Amino acid sequence: MDVYKTLYCDVAVIGGGTGGCAAAIEAARKGMHTILFEKGTTLGGLATNGYVPQIAGGIEGICLEFAERLDKIGQLRKIDPSKNYYRNPSFEPEYGKIVLEDMLFEAGSRIIYDSTFINVEMDGANISCIYFYTKGGLLRVKAKIYIDATGDGDVSAVAGVPFEVGGQDFAGLNQSTTQGSRWAGANLPKYLAAAAAYKEEQIAQGNANPLPYVYVLEQEAIDRGEMTRHVCNRHGDFFRVLIPNTPPENASFVTFSFHSYYCHNTDPEDLTRQILEQHQLMKQFHAFLKNHVPGFENLRLVGMGSVPGVRDSRRIFGEYMLKSSDVCCGTKFEDGIARFPEMFDAHHPTSDYWVFQRHMHIPAPQGSAVMEEEHEGICCTANMHPFGIPGGLPARSNPRDYCEIPYRCLLPIGVDNLLAAGRCCSSEFHANGAMRIIGPAMGTGHAAGLAAALAVEEKLRPRDIPGTRVRELLIAEGVQLDKPCDGYWAEMAAMEGELVVTKGDFAAIRPTKKTDMKDRMNIADV
Repeated sequence: MDVYKTLYCDVAVIGGGTGGCAAAIEAARKGMHTILFEKGTTLGGLATNGYVPQIAGGIEGICLEFAERLDKIGQLRKIDPSKNYYRNPSFEPEYGKIVLEDMLFEAGSRIIYDSTFINVEMDGANISCIYFYTKGGLLRVKAKIYIDATGDGDVSAVAGVPFEVGGQDFAGLNQSTTQGSRWAGANLPKYLAAAAAYKEEQIAQGNANPLPYVYVLEQEAIDRGEMTRHVCNRHGDFFRVLIPNTPPENASFVTFSFHSYYCHNTDPEDLTRQILEQHQLMKQFHAFLKNHVPGFENLRLVGMGSVPGVRDSRRIFGEYMLKSSDVCCGTKFEDGIARFPEMFDAHHPTSDYWVFQRHMHIPAPQGSAVMEEEHEGICCTANMHPFGIPGGLPARSNPRDYCEIPYRCLLPIGVDNLLAAGRCCSSEFHANGAMRIIGPAMGTGHAAGLAAALAVEEKLRPRDIPGTRVRELLIAEGVQLDKPCDGYWAEMAAMEGELVVTKGDFAAIRPTKKTDMKDRMNIADV
């Protein structure tokens, strides 16, 4: 096929998810002729098109600007409006697409939609050009620096960068995937009142830790043959993220709880299997809620995510691979360019009983990790570890601490004019959650865009730029990497109480004062 057009630029960003958007915004703001290429027709990736509109992780830099812009136009919902910080806020995904587009346009970056990456040409250790399939035919792009923000590491893989899929302790399986969906017409106060009444009744009958009401009703539907398996989590409640500007009596929400397991996320046949399964789960769940759960009698399905809910696929081998132990031990780096203050965010590859895996294993206590004394703790079961229990001791990330992501994770081995941003950055399997959620994904994109601009301006390879310099420049822009995490995370660091492991398999703080329990997740499951 002949090339019908060639475009030239300083920085080409491939992938218009939140990480790619942050990279293009930063590079353009630094004066680079920047083009962002997106295979869809709107920006935001899974956050918007996949209906995962909840900004998890540390919200800093361009990510903070994104949240503030949404808040200013009334399209963001805080968990606690009385606080002057953002903690897991939800936003209107349709406006998220528009706000990202506005930020790119204002920065001076071009956007090319409906462009699917298909190939690269190499000149030694450099990418000389990349190719996209478009409506007009084969499009060629020649840039000085390329940023792989595809999520799947597509550009890196085709360029010859080594990569890994899956992890050792799950024999190469990917994390479970989920289909995002959008719903309307829920009377949440009615549902919460019914769930509270059920819990009170169970406790009165001597059941100190009853299963969630919706989970019990789901099991009845499964026993009747109306559902194939559980959608809700037995360790929590029905997972939902509220959309701003909808009243609780007629709420609109998103949920991404329709899991598929035993996934191979670079295989199109298996991806299709997952999508088909998730659509059936969605249909079953809708009928179940309408017919059997108080408050959902008028529930409507109003949207399905237009991109698959893939959490991980290819992870590049970079100059440094973020380790799972870095996440749970709160490791800091002199070239740290983004931060991850959350729990392990690995959705279990095989188990709909556990749904999540919030721990990994290390040989001995280290850093700030929350440890168990032996394997036979709350969660080291055959169901949790179906291919064998790893050696060492179970460890979880400390809610009072955070880890950093070093600049070196953005530097693919073997290619000199390529950077990575978002979930395809260099990390071990369980550490990948530190890359993929919106906050750190935008943080790595911000750093990649800055490094790309430096490389073009000073005629350097990205790997020749000291990560400490990138960090210093980010700090100068107002990203407070030189200070402890603030807001909610500062409250956690200061909270008095003991660290405990919950039945949901993560470390939490059992606060000394009951008033400190606000916003703690699953503390009742301890």
